Amino acid sequence: MPKKAPLPRERSTIIYGVHPVVETLRTGKREIQQLYLARDLTGVFGVEGLLDEIRFPIVRLSRDEIAGVARSPHHQGIAARVGPFPYADLDDLVRAAPDQYGLLVMLDGVQDPANVGSILRSAECLGAYAVVLTRDRSAPVTPAVEKTASGASAHVPVARVVNLVRAVEIVKRAGYWVYATASGAGASCYRIDLTGKVALVLGSEGKGVRRLVKERTDGVVSIPMRGRIESLSVSQAATVLLSESLRQRLEKDRL
Repeated sequence: MPKKAPLPRERSTIIYGVHPVVETLRTGKREIQQLYLARDLTGVFGVEGLLDEIRFPIVRLSRDEIAGVARSPHHQGIAARVGPFPYADLDDLVRAAPDQYGLLVMLDGVQDPANVGSILRSAECLGAYAVVLTRDRSAPVTPAVEKTASGASAHVPVARVVNLVRAVEIVKRAGYWVYATASGAGASCYRIDLTGKVALVLGSEGKGVRRLVKERTDGVVSIPMRGRIESLSVSQAATVLLSESLRQRLEKDRL
């Protein structure tokens, strides 16, 4: 039986919204092929100086036309055709980790683009240096994810791995403490040392972290809650855990 030809690699995509486009322009880490601006857009949010250096086409369109290009009404009058999202290599991420505080977020089957985008945003704002996704049963970094991430995807390295169990083992060999998160199980996140080299594994809202992944970690942490509903969303849980890690690191730096 003949082998199937490999699928062609995506050569470009459209990102949209002020922060995703502006931060992509500022970082210069991704090929930009074309910029789309609404005709009624008089300023480009403090990056007019960058526009003078642009060496690719700038196209003025109506807002409805930009909505058609972006396939979303939430473009805020700006969009860009860019190259594929530049995923990082996990081994390279681990080698490049900060020596003192290397906080890493690993997502096990988080499929909602809004959750992935929100986690990227929290990771950037609260000091995680990278995020790891699974290739299967997980939302990749799409334009919708980048819009929700509000520019964080231009700054936070993201790796995609085939086998999260193996990824956990790689991270542990690099000297990380790896903790799975679960609702109502394990130790309180307020009693666990979340400074140093720490990786937090968060699972999907429906299934949580898979058993095989959880068994490879160094323990399970949870967020104590006092409400009457079952749990936080995975992106909300990530924000709480990352905030606590940052609080601990700031406290440790003051000692």
